[in-house]
Amino acid sequence: MNRTWRYLLGLFFLSLAVRLGVALLIRRPGYMDAAYYAAGAVRLAQSGGLSEPFIWNYLDDPTGIPHPGFLYWMPFPSLLAAPLAALFPDSFFTLQLPFALLSALLPLVAFGLAWEVTGRRRTAWLAGLLTLFSGFFFPYWPLPETFAPFALFGSLALWLAGCRMQDARRRMQDAGRWLLVGLLVGLAHLTRADGILLLPVVILPLLARPKSRTAHPAPRLVIGHWSLVIGHCSFLILGYLLVMSPWFLRNLSVIGTPLSPAGAKTLWLTTYDDLFCYNCDLSLRSYLAWGWGNVLHSKLWAAWVNFERFLAEDCLIFLCPFALVGLYRLRRHFPFALSTIYLLLVYLAHSLAFTFPGPRGGFFHASAAVLPFLFAAGVEGLEAAVGWAARRRRWSLRQAQTTFVTAAVVGAVALSAYATAQKLLTWREADAAYPEIGQWLMWQGAGNATVMIANPPAFWYHTGHPAVVVPNEGVETLLDVCGRYGVSYLVLDPNCPAPLRALYEGRIVSSRLAPVATFEEGLVVMWRIEQ
Repeated sequence: MNRTWRYLLGLFFLSLAVRLGVALLIRRPGYMDAAYYAAGAVRLAQSGGLSEPFIWNYLDDPTGIPHPGFLYWMPFPSLLAAPLAALFPDSFFTLQLPFALLSALLPLVAFGLAWEVTGRRRTAWLAGLLTLFSGFFFPYWPLPETFAPFALFGSLALWLAGCRMQDARRRMQDAGRWLLVGLLVGLAHLTRADGILLLPVVILPLLARPKSRTAHPAPRLVIGHWSLVIGHCSFLILGYLLVMSPWFLRNLSVIGTPLSPAGAKTLWLTTYDDLFCYNCDLSLRSYLAWGWGNVLHSKLWAAWVNFERFLAEDCLIFLCPFALVGLYRLRRHFPFALSTIYLLLVYLAHSLAFTFPGPRGGFFHASAAVLPFLFAAGVEGLEAAVGWAARRRRWSLRQAQTTFVTAAVVGAVALSAYATAQKLLTWREADAAYPEIGQWLMWQGAGNATVMIANPPAFWYHTGHPAVVVPNEGVETLLDVCGRYGVSYLVLDPNCPAPLRALYEGRIVSSRLAPVATFEEGLVVMWRIEQ
């Protein structure tokens, strides 16, 4: 067996063992995104189709429960986990297996990128290990979420598209490769709505004109170039549509449009909590009425928060200057150029357009596709900096490289352990009262009651009860929502919306809300809705 393949297999099995070890520590979904996709997988396994027995936002004005699902988030993570949910219906660990496997392949992408541009084994291994121990991303990789599939599909699409730009004359033989790039972009889009941003980026290599040795290329060369552009763009779009067409057709049959307009409404949020408002006017008119000063301030705030997240989450804090140096040194390698363009595009989109969802996790999720490039570039920058310092200070180059490489790996492992310890503690405590609430409802003979609660996907996943999200509105609107969707019980916790804080603290009462139970030492309060 070729030595490089042995390295890749060794790195893969190490990565898979680490991912499975983390998955074993995570016993349940600890936040809404993971609960949403886990619930979607279980629903599919129970033959419920692409419908949702819960409502977690009101952007698409759902008519009832259940209602068409995946009109805000995309369906691929649930589709990926559904077969295992059918085989092992009570196991959260098995839902994580496909994601552990896909994320174990990501270090191999970083290894391959670094090997391709440097040819150095040490550099490739370091890039792979940094992608394995990827700091704040580390605890998320095995979850039934978008991180692993989007990072893998997105990074491979950027790599393959960039590689094709390096030899324009070989494009005639690359129709299959462009078809594969289209398939990967389609899978990325089916995983995340902002995966569509990959499409214009991967088209850029096709628009690059082949170099000519003459100052004035012949017309035949230009015509031939554009015929190749059209042909390969056709294969690229074909691959994309092979994946996305079934989804477009499903949406056309359900809501009358290829993609749901619900997500676009988040362009007009004036606070993140407006994502959960009921019957709000989320439009350009209401957004402009907010005032240009507030609009500008929100954009600057989002840009700064996303920049901070880039430094901490994408660059492991200490790797940032080396990643920037490496990206500059590798700027003529087109996969790295494309990844930089994509990174800037998602940064701007999640700062200037989706101003409130972006800093709350949108940019974090979308930037996962460039991690192998950032880590490969970071290793290149680190080794260049060590070489420069060794020449200036007369260090032993080999010893200095060994020292700094070891320090980088130790730093990445330490940051990953810190992030994982924090998240595991938070996730274990999150929604801990939900199974207890489900038991209480069963004892009361309310086995089919609909509950209004902070995290409806998680509540349905734990209890099987239909659920709707607590609206970011006052008591009167809350009661209107309860009447429309047949809600029987209201549950509030310390993170309740600000307009309902007085109700939670007992400073106001309503004749239609009867307190019936408390959980977690009084921190979680339940009311019965009097119709």
